[in-house]
Amino acid sequence: MKDLAYTEEKHTKDYSVSYTVDPFNERIRVDDYYGCIGQILDLCHEKMLHHGFSKLIFKARREQCADLLARGYVLEAMVKGFFGGSDAYFFSCYYSSDRRNSAGWAEEDELMLRVRLHKGEKKDPKESYPLVLCTEEHAEALASLYQSVFNVYPVPMDDPAYIVSCMEKGSVFLAFQDSDSLISAVCGEIDKERRNAEITDCATKPEYRQFGLMQKLIRLMETELRQRAIHCLYSIARAKSFGMNAAFDRLGYAYTGRLANNCYIFDDMEDMNMWCKQL
Repeated sequence: MKDLAYTEEKHTKDYSVSYTVDPFNERIRVDDYYGCIGQILDLCHEKMLHHGFSKLIFKARREQCADLLARGYVLEAMVKGFFGGSDAYFFSCYYSSDRRNSAGWAEEDELMLRVRLHKGEKKDPKESYPLVLCTEEHAEALASLYQSVFNVYPVPMDDPAYIVSCMEKGSVFLAFQDSDSLISAVCGEIDKERRNAEITDCATKPEYRQFGLMQKLIRLMETELRQRAIHCLYSIARAKSFGMNAAFDRLGYAYTGRLANNCYIFDDMEDMNMWCKQL
């Protein structure tokens, strides 16, 4: 199994910070913070050198944007309403030129232009598929679906135990079923404290992709999350994937930036597009 990401916190009289250490994707991500931003950034630098990672992601509030720019951070994306109504600005600091440079950036810009111009519609399936609000009993079926779709994924979604752990932390999984198999699934990773959720772990078996099942699942997930008093939704989609980016565009999500060389997915380190929506 790949090295799992884990969360650490540090609290002093001057600041508090919570960050995720992600060995598999060679990065640290600051998820929340309070207090002296200078000392927090010094701590981040120490942690990056200690682990030898190549990318640091910092979810910043508006008031700290100038401080991060002064330290050489690059603003890559934002999410409206992320911090319980306040916007989050995704800054990155790179510790290697290889991690900073993206060979496919221009092609991904061209793909986004095609997404904005695309007006095509998906065909409806010949039959409707039952919707499943997944429980721990579906963990093995979900793992089998993710294993069949992704050769490499940023987190071990091919492991039923990991999926169960996500459910225990509050993540919601919706799926469509055909016979005894799950054929399309999506996860809503909920942050109850900040009233946001990430739409993530989107997967559809190739033979079912012509029907637009993922777009329907995301709409259903929005309804589920709205009932749970979640107000901010966001998602990151592979910058190389026309289908997923077009789906978010059609669903009324706003494109708000691109995270360069963000994570390992399929067979390489890839850029990821940020999309967000207010419910």
